Amino acid sequence: MCHLILALPIVALPVLWLLPLGVAVPVYAVTVGISIAVYATAIKAWRMPVRNGIEALLGETGKVARLEGRKVVLSVHGELWSADLDGEPIAVGDQVVVVGFEGFRLKARMYGAGVGPRGHAETVSPYFVSTKENHR
Repeated sequence: MCHLILALPIVALPVLWLLPLGVAVPVYAVTVGISIAVYATAIKAWRMPVRNGIEALLGETGKVARLEGRKVVLSVHGELWSADLDGEPIAVGDQVVVVGFEGFRLKARMYGAGVGPRGHAETVSPYFVSTKENHR
């Protein structure tokens, strides 16, 4: 159904053949105007930042809930996540920054260890990989 709305200008072309020109042109102009509004809304939605899913956690801060060697359990936005720790050792209650993920396991670093919240976190994801450690 949504694809039909995107093709509305093409579907409405027969209006120009079936109705008198004085009626058909305004009807077709309204149809094209509606289509442009739908296209603009769709483009705006595509450009919005990720607000859900694991990608939305990149750059977010959390606290260490449990330690299990180099693997930790983090509390990020009230949710518990399994994570691998990069960098120096940490203790329960320390703040960390999410710097990437692999599957459903987060990668985290100590807050202030060369990474700050929102924007300077290294990304390890199937979509974008750009870390100095991966190029060694």
